[in-house]
Amino acid sequence: MAGEARESGLTFFLDRGLGSRIVPNALRAAGWVLETMDERYGKDESQQIEDVRWIEEATLRADILLCKDLAITRNLVEARVIYMSGARIFALSNAGVVGKEMAGIFLANEAKIIHMAQRVAEPFVFAVGADGLRRARVRYPVEGSDL
Repeated sequence: MAGEARESGLTFFLDRGLGSRIVPNALRAAGWVLETMDERYGKDESQQIEDVRWIEEATLRADILLCKDLAITRNLVEARVIYMSGARIFALSNAGVVGKEMAGIFLANEAKIIHMAQRVAEPFVFAVGADGLRRARVRYPVEGSDL
């Protein structure tokens, strides 16, 4: 059922990999409240900003993060900021999709995304694909480490 995002009261923040036109326009047309990196930081600065900064800042604003891929789960520094800030992230499971296909995958999973965003409190990353959602492993905390 479409319209869950509109009624949820959730706000979303899109990473630079999702672009600033096709995906945001499609999600907004479906009622999603969101902001892109270009809108928040400006077109020039958004290309330079470190992932740890925007992840932390967007999380502090209580945004749900939408990402192009799962790379941030494998980078130890980014995984740490996800864990420590309490970030809630939905990332495409296939980084090879583009434009309308990316938007279509998020829209097809709208109800599941809203459901998980409202019910799972701890930091998380869910992989979003044509086959639905699956919880992704975040590489933090490192097992056997005192970090």
